[in-house]
Amino acid sequence: MKKSRIYLALFSGLLLLALGWCPSLRAAETVADEAGDAYAKATAGSPNYEDATLWPEKYDVRNTAYFKQQWEPARLLVWAKTGDYTGSLKNPENWLENGKPAETEPDQNTDLVFPDAVGKPVVLTGGPGDWGTWGRLTMRHLTIGSGVQIKLRDIVVHGNIWVRKGAKWNILEAFWRGGQNTFARNDSQRMTMKIPTVKKIDDGSVEVLGPWKNDDGIYILSGTLIIGPDSSWYGGNRHQNTVMNKASLILMSGAVFQTHVNKPRRLDLDVYGQLLAGTAERPLTKDAFFQLSWKSRGRDEFKGEKYGDQRDVGLVIRPEASLSISSADPTKARLVFRQWVDEKNPTPKDEVKVQMALLGKLDINGVLFDDIDLGGIELTDLEVSKTWQNVQFGERNAGKPEALFKKISYAPHEMDEAGRHYQEGKW
Repeated sequence: MKKSRIYLALFSGLLLLALGWCPSLRAAETVADEAGDAYAKATAGSPNYEDATLWPEKYDVRNTAYFKQQWEPARLLVWAKTGDYTGSLKNPENWLENGKPAETEPDQNTDLVFPDAVGKPVVLTGGPGDWGTWGRLTMRHLTIGSGVQIKLRDIVVHGNIWVRKGAKWNILEAFWRGGQNTFARNDSQRMTMKIPTVKKIDDGSVEVLGPWKNDDGIYILSGTLIIGPDSSWYGGNRHQNTVMNKASLILMSGAVFQTHVNKPRRLDLDVYGQLLAGTAERPLTKDAFFQLSWKSRGRDEFKGEKYGDQRDVGLVIRPEASLSISSADPTKARLVFRQWVDEKNPTPKDEVKVQMALLGKLDINGVLFDDIDLGGIELTDLEVSKTWQNVQFGERNAGKPEALFKKISYAPHEMDEAGRHYQEGKW
């Protein structure tokens, strides 16, 4: 009976996902609704952290790096046009500075605000024709108001981003730059980019809040990308989502990482740097989720030919990389590895299993493995798993715990071409 109630609760939650309900989006929309007028006045540059209706307890704001970041005064430009617009979004004539037309275009020391649309949604397109001509916009802080849709080839952001409820964007590339600690908050539908990159200097970071997504691949070149509490990142399925050797990816409490569609070949995430669940300063207080694609591995066909091989796994922690878990209670607040979740049909698939190669430094205390294939946890040394603490196994694994581990016997996939180009500075 107890098990039946658990399954019923799980099915009910998954049914909500199937009906289009996204937990990180719904949570963001609730905050926006409850904050009222305060929400309309807050911006990426003036976030009003003291207002608990804007920044609920779950965000743990006072312990974040972006809360502690100090900012110098900067120019503030407010979009001056009303209605749809096609043309250069950086043309100073389109902006107001201190109530008057701006005289110079925005740069990395300029804060930009696109006010809420009045009456009906507006579409602001950075240039005519194909999005390859839509242009680039550089700024420090960026606020996109409700009802505003931005279409740009790429943006370069050195500060915070706040996408208000009801806003949208369509961007080929987003570049997070600078040495500051920033947030990127999305209170609207899942934000889509093709190829975002994080290239922070020194100890700079960006913490994403709400639902985020990329189509091709995300490349964390340097600095830190943090998936904030109850937030999500749905990675690309064309390129190889990659954490380079000078970079870190951190999942906070309730965070989710998975590809936006199941990726049947190559890697979901390739880690040369650090993958963390929680930190010493902000340990997990509830589960965080890494949801891996199931791979063909030579079983399926495309155009009459089988594709994939044993090198195709959901996650690779390279020998020079590390995986660590920091938890307030490692028996309850864990890093959960499980199969990719299809939001249109989220019921777990008993017939598919997932794999990972954990080849680097592993500091594991508080983990749950589920949906794992026989030999699906590949290690350089099987003895290392005996040093792990608070290791739990779900009910959908392919076999008993000892059958899930094996010593790796092959060389993993190399870094993909796009990753090499970014690493070498060609892109």
